Amino acid sequence: MALVRDDFDDIPDSEIHETIVERIEGLGEMFPDALRSAVHSTVDWSIWGVKGVFSLTKSTIWVVSTTSLIAFLPYIIEKERSDLEKTQVAQQRQMLLGPSAAIQQAKTA
Repeated sequence: MALVRDDFDDIPDSEIHETIVERIEGLGEMFPDALRSAVHSTVDWSIWGVKGVFSLTKSTIWVVSTTSLIAFLPYIIEKERSDLEKTQVAQQRQMLLGPSAAIQQAKTA
């Protein structure tokens, strides 16, 4: 069996500069087509799955955040309004009846 020689056989190995991509491509050619096809299919399905999970997660976060905002925002606004109203009543009592009336009102409430 005769060896086939090409132009690269005459170049010393120290002078050949390969990129990492070229090396990986060369290593990939040593595996059978069936194995390469299976790995390629697995990687494609994995990428598809990750994209699907990411999309589902985005949608879920959007739905949960908007729903909670719509559900709890009116309560928060009403609570702030109620607290503000109580503060204003206490300030009015303090102005009309003096500081001791506001303190007594706070103790009884």
